[in-house]
Amino acid sequence: MQRSLRCLSALALLCGATLTLPAHASPIVFSGSGVAATTQFNAFRAAVGGGSRIAWDGVRLDGTDVNPATRVIDPGKTVEIPVDRFRGVGAIYAAPYAVSGDGFSSVNPGSAGEFPAFSPANTFAMFDTRPGQFDDRFIGQSFVLPGTNTVAGTRGFGAIFADVELAGTSAIEYFGQTANGGRISLGKFDVPIGQSGEHQFLGVLFDQAIVAEVLLTVGTHALFSLSGNTIQSFGAEDLGRGIDLAVTDDFVFATPTALRTVPIPSTLWLAALPALFLLRHARRQDRPRGDAGGAG
Repeated sequence: MQRSLRCLSALALLCGATLTLPAHASPIVFSGSGVAATTQFNAFRAAVGGGSRIAWDGVRLDGTDVNPATRVIDPGKTVEIPVDRFRGVGAIYAAPYAVSGDGFSSVNPGSAGEFPAFSPANTFAMFDTRPGQFDDRFIGQSFVLPGTNTVAGTRGFGAIFADVELAGTSAIEYFGQTANGGRISLGKFDVPIGQSGEHQFLGVLFDQAIVAEVLLTVGTHALFSLSGNTIQSFGAEDLGRGIDLAVTDDFVFATPTALRTVPIPSTLWLAALPALFLLRHARRQDRPRGDAGGAG
């Protein structure tokens, strides 16, 4: 019986490891805070051959943006961009998000001065669409072939964050797609922490274009809520209470190409076969043996 339990444990561990480790080379992580954020950002850009960069600075804040669906939230300071604003470089967003030229101080005065731009002068963040709620702290981005609606993949994605001070409050999770169209996590990576007002960079590079989408967790709360034309500010962060506010700046990613699927399901059972054989063998050994003289 003990042998069976050991084999069951081995099988569970094997299956669990196989589910979380795709059949691709280990990803390369680029991570740094403060001065190191710039160093790692540049190293990541070099690693993806330049790739695509979204600095947000081309977004007009006065109602004259190139995309007519860009909506002014606070004239000259903050706007809401549509999900396809950067389709031209292969990015589609999960929801409309906000671009600000004043570090979002006009929509959340409590955080004024905390979010300097990495590449002047615009920064990027999410907001909550529920009045007075600030729980939506996520930015989702999927990839298409630049200028099209064709689903695509990238080898790597990285982003600049600003003012991440508490460990585990900001992260990027990478998702791939299985052969049958399923969504599968390729790993979740925490953004490094720094001092108040510093920049952080996190980027992860894979060996093939297997990243179909990314999900950024940005701080612990949204900076503001926007319902219709009504803005409600969150207020100041409070690190002592575990409240860490953050924004993002430059996004950089390998230019999207044809998406490579992740062959997890097809390899899972092949990898598990040795453990299944051991389990069957152990169960046979655990069976009680009958009396050598027979039943009578």
